[in-house]
Amino acid sequence: MSALHFKRGSRRLIDIFIINLAVSDFIFLVTLPLWVDKEASLGLWRTGSFLCKGSSYMISVNMHCSVFLLTCMSVDRYLAIVCPAISRKFRRRDCAYGVCASVWFISCLLGLPTLLSRELTLIDGKPYCAEKRATSTKLTWALVALIFTFFVPLVSIVTCYCCITRKLCAHYQQAGKHNRKLRKSIKIIFIVVAAFVFSWLPFNTFKLLAIVSGLQQEVYFSSAFLQLGMEVSGPLAFANSCINPFIYYIFDSYIRRAIVHCLCPCVKNYDFGSSTETSDSHLTKVLSNIIHAEDFARKRKRSVSL
Repeated sequence: MSALHFKRGSRRLIDIFIINLAVSDFIFLVTLPLWVDKEASLGLWRTGSFLCKGSSYMISVNMHCSVFLLTCMSVDRYLAIVCPAISRKFRRRDCAYGVCASVWFISCLLGLPTLLSRELTLIDGKPYCAEKRATSTKLTWALVALIFTFFVPLVSIVTCYCCITRKLCAHYQQAGKHNRKLRKSIKIIFIVVAAFVFSWLPFNTFKLLAIVSGLQQEVYFSSAFLQLGMEVSGPLAFANSCINPFIYYIFDSYIRRAIVHCLCPCVKNYDFGSSTETSDSHLTKVLSNIIHAEDFARKRKRSVSL
């Protein structure tokens, strides 16, 4: 986060989203010691009512913010690679800053139900940080919110990356098998999508089952089964905040270069495994040239036929 923020020179447009995603992940990491203490205390909450509500709210904001930012990044990559001609009109820094500000504002609003529903409950004289008993109205709101804050973004992310992969594969066949940047770009796409789906889908699936079971009495799932599923899939969901920095560090030479320059400013000519031009900028230029060539050929063919 610091490496990209204080990096000298111009930053890539996607770095604005990456920095905000890093801030969101950092917010979760701040609350992590509280939840570790809870697990070490066999579920007891020993840090008071304020932190019970506050940490739950911060996690909710982190979850929504991460999903929305990943969706924005997928749309940004879609415009940059699949629609490079159109992207020049919309991919601007002021738009990116505005989108990120909107994401934070919406995420903070969507976290309010969690803030209001969490409370410190005494059971047999022991404190537990738990949610209030949910009414049918709250469950209905939770169902609608889950659909529009996870499953719709998930479909959007998968759709965007499928279109990107299709475009890259088409260019890959034209450019030949020796284009290493294309192979690396396709590999990064699958890793990012797989990490997101593997981390968030199980947790939100169990959450969906719990909500549906509460709304529809005829649809019954064992409470013990749902509780176990939430406990097992919960760490997977939050692990996404921990693995995101490693994914971008390992597979993005630009970020590796920024981190090394931040930690060791004297290092200037270190070999990072790729040229100074990023894969996305390279792909955008190449695909833009292909699209312009195809449009020119199409117009020329139309003029000849006339």
